[in-house]
Amino acid sequence: MSGEAPGLPGFVPASVLAAERGDAFRSGPSAPGVYLFRSPLGDVLYVGKALRLRRRILDHLHARIEKDGSIMAESGSVEFVTTTSEREALLLEASLIKQYQPRYNALLKDDRSYPYIAVTGGEAFPRLLLVRRPRKTPGTVLFGPYTSAREARGAAQLLAEAFQLRRCVRMPRRACLYYHLKTCSAPCIGAISATAYRERVDRATDVLRGHGDAVRPGLEREMKAAARDEEFERAALLRDAIAGLRALTERQHVVGAGAGRIDVIAVAYPSDPAALRIAVGLLQVEDGEVRRTEPHVLVVPAHDVPDPPEILRQFLTQYYAVRPELPARIYIDGARPAGLEETVDWLEGTKGVEVRFRPTGRAASWARLAERLARAHVDQVAATPVPREVLGAVQSLLTLPTIPNRIEGIDISIFQGYEAVGSLVVFQGGRPRKDEYRRFRIRTVEGTNDFAMIAEVVRRRYARRLADAEILPDLLLIDGGRGQLGAARASLAELGLEERIPHIGLAKREEEVYLPETAEPLRPNPNASAMLLLRAVRDEAHRFAVTYHRTRRRIRLRDEADSAERARVDL
Repeated sequence: MSGEAPGLPGFVPASVLAAERGDAFRSGPSAPGVYLFRSPLGDVLYVGKALRLRRRILDHLHARIEKDGSIMAESGSVEFVTTTSEREALLLEASLIKQYQPRYNALLKDDRSYPYIAVTGGEAFPRLLLVRRPRKTPGTVLFGPYTSAREARGAAQLLAEAFQLRRCVRMPRRACLYYHLKTCSAPCIGAISATAYRERVDRATDVLRGHGDAVRPGLEREMKAAARDEEFERAALLRDAIAGLRALTERQHVVGAGAGRIDVIAVAYPSDPAALRIAVGLLQVEDGEVRRTEPHVLVVPAHDVPDPPEILRQFLTQYYAVRPELPARIYIDGARPAGLEETVDWLEGTKGVEVRFRPTGRAASWARLAERLARAHVDQVAATPVPREVLGAVQSLLTLPTIPNRIEGIDISIFQGYEAVGSLVVFQGGRPRKDEYRRFRIRTVEGTNDFAMIAEVVRRRYARRLADAEILPDLLLIDGGRGQLGAARASLAELGLEERIPHIGLAKREEEVYLPETAEPLRPNPNASAMLLLRAVRDEAHRFAVTYHRTRRRIRLRDEADSAERARVDL
């Protein structure tokens, strides 16, 4: 592969596309995370965090935060990076502010850093240290970062005392006070072997890795043994340590100091058929900290959505062909797709960049963050009508006689043969029409005959539509495979509607489309816009059926409880 990107579709920064389409200041997801206001030229003006991004952006729009509106006046767009917690958002915000140095961020521009707990390497008897600027020491492992120095210091002290780890910078010739207080195992005087000491360090490290539950039974045994030996101070210390482990149950991220620059990439496909776009989230990580977030978006046609290998090939060649500075390694979320060998060989051979798929450990947490970054710029788009080209793509996929402007979906919900119900949902122009949804209690079928229930719902629905001379759907979608579709087809034939109403089945497991006239199902790209619309109809019918079934079960259980209570009172 050459160094130039040959004829690629245009991946563009998400902020550029948002500004071009007029949704530059969309309200964002209702989740914790970080938001970045960018100028029309793409420069970062302000980085902020919020527990609910949607509410915070609305506050900016309504000038509830900066009264003079200066940030909004100079901004061209806003980007989002969703996180799993407010704590993670705080750390990411601090890292991005130090990297971008935004003009409107008054704080965190200095070299302030968050504390880590370091397990020292290169020592026969390792220590636990509290560090803020990790040195590139071989073998040292870092845990954190922590948002509170008190939290980090307390965790380090708790573990050092519980596992009797040394605290001295240099090994003394005589045992110190900590040994006599039973909080140090005194390797300085040979009171413990290097192997036994290493086992204690490993147990402390397991706690920091989030495996405190596995360590707790051993501490409990030590506490009971100390109490039996009347070492009550040691027993009390272990008791407090066991209680303190609950504060360390949240799994800490492990980073290696001096890892250099790493890029982490994830791809997100839309869930809304109206969003004709695919997003790639890219994180640049240096020395264990996220230093840059870059969401990129590719606008795709409704009739031709590229497969995952093609998306990755297009992005990797387009992005890295022109970058003067390259990372040492690229992590790509998910399994390695077939057909990407040439691109990977180009990156590893020509560019000298190691490429890894399906990351684990700390890299897996970065990959999840990259996926959330991409997802925020695919799904968080202002609600719009489904483009007519999407409906045309459905017509082309299923070879329908007309554009399916009105689609109806049917599903059945049952549990252990009781309270069987059916649902019918209506999509008009690709959007749900909830005022036309209908619910059915199954009347003629006993047991768990799913096919007969589908047949009953179809018969009742369209017999009524014929009697009232009401409009028929352009497409009927059945949640299920060949058997469910056959049952629906039989009921339509009874009513003389077999040729008037096109009907298909959509199976969940493999997203296969069953047509009445073909023996083998269709297996289209599940992320294509046509399939997204069909899946939306299927999933909405399923949701509506399950909701009604749960309501019927609650009513039944309440009636049974009332009957039992009346019978008890009569006795």
